[in-house]
Amino acid sequence: MDIQAKNRQVWKDEYWLNPWDEGALAIIFLFITMVMLLILLAVTFGNFPLFKRDDCEDQ
Repeated sequence: MDIQAKNRQVWKDEYWLNPWDEGALAIIFLFITMVMLLILLAVTFGNFPLFKRDDCEDQ
């Protein structure tokens, strides 16, 4: 069981040493953040009522 634990630790260390993997994680994080931000903006601005202009001249 120690051999498997060592192999798993070595794989994790190798993964974080590869800059392409770190870049891919950064891109995925940015994509998820952007989608969540767009959803937040859609919900926020979807809750605002439409602004209606009152024409004071007609009254």
